[in-house]
Amino acid sequence: MSAAKLIVVLAISCMLLPGLAWAATPDSRRLEGRLPDNTPAVTLDQPRGTVLDALISLSKQAGWSLVVTAPESATTRALTIQVSKRPAGDVLELVLEAGALRASFADGVLRVRSDATTTESRDSWRERRRERRGRRGSERVMLGQSLNVGAEETVDKAVAVGGSVTVAGHVRRDAVAVGGSVTLLPGARVEGDAVAIGGSVSVDPGATLEGDNVSLGGTIPTAVGSLSRWVVGGRPGLHSMLSFVSRMTRAVLLYVIALLIAAAFPGALSRIKLYLVNRPGLSALGGLAIIFGFVPLCVLLAVTIIGIPLIPVAVMLLVALFLFGFTMSAAWLGERMPVSQERKTPIKSVARGGAILAVVGLIPWIGTAALILVAAVSAGATLLSRCGRRAEIAVA
Repeated sequence: MSAAKLIVVLAISCMLLPGLAWAATPDSRRLEGRLPDNTPAVTLDQPRGTVLDALISLSKQAGWSLVVTAPESATTRALTIQVSKRPAGDVLELVLEAGALRASFADGVLRVRSDATTTESRDSWRERRRERRGRRGSERVMLGQSLNVGAEETVDKAVAVGGSVTVAGHVRRDAVAVGGSVTLLPGARVEGDAVAIGGSVSVDPGATLEGDNVSLGGTIPTAVGSLSRWVVGGRPGLHSMLSFVSRMTRAVLLYVIALLIAAAFPGALSRIKLYLVNRPGLSALGGLAIIFGFVPLCVLLAVTIIGIPLIPVAVMLLVALFLFGFTMSAAWLGERMPVSQERKTPIKSVARGGAILAVVGLIPWIGTAALILVAAVSAGATLLSRCGRRAEIAVA
């Protein structure tokens, strides 16, 4: 190709490229129509205001009539703008962009409307979000009672702490029962795992379980499941506590366990008692935190598959704290009884005080509440002192 032809081709390309680029790029201008040539330069000094305030000020300076049909959510957007002696068209573009608006100008009238593209995009985003929510469903968590998912129901996750889970509908993720069993009825579908701690997993013919069947039975998981039902107030545990035989059995077990703890950890009991005596208010707050914080903790652990195995650990720690609290309260009460204190030992103090608390625990309703409150205060001291390891900091 000769040099002359090459120059001609380059010249033609230079002339066509701007047009091609303009055709490939969508129109970014928000104003339709042409502003008058004699439109003056405008100045906007608006440190605080809205998009509508800027449009009104701009129209007054330019001498235009203003018609706004955009929604209030767009025109009331906060806008800070400061320009000095700039062309009205450039300033108008800035204000329209700030409010996601478009405008047209004809016969001295500026008509402002919402940007249809932006509105459609926002509406489609909302529709997608609602659709995702509909697909995701809702989480169902029950405490102290069983959970039933009906045949027409679709839930994201089904969790029962202290009860069983029966599924006849659709569970998109996991079905979990702590202290109960998981039963999938004909027609049920569980896309995740079916987990039963202290119970069993039953999949009837016609039911679909796409994940794993995890059933933790045996002595320890079953005992943990029973403790879970009792802690969260399950109805079977509550009814059994109303019988005198059950209360008597509980009193004897608590008394024996308290004696064993006193024999095994005499030094720790002395240090916990020191912490309790020096900081009774803080110990009481710790006990209230244990009582009212345990159920929310179980809920937080239950809604994640990673935290589910930690629920039995949390239950056992709670039981251990209350057993230590009962022993500590029995020791404190035994030391203050008006009896001979010769050769007093932690075991003797626990034996005396534990007998009193055991008798109090036999009283229906009131006895159980009293034992929980008394043990909770000492349990708070046990937790805050780290089983007596921080007792020395409580000494003035």
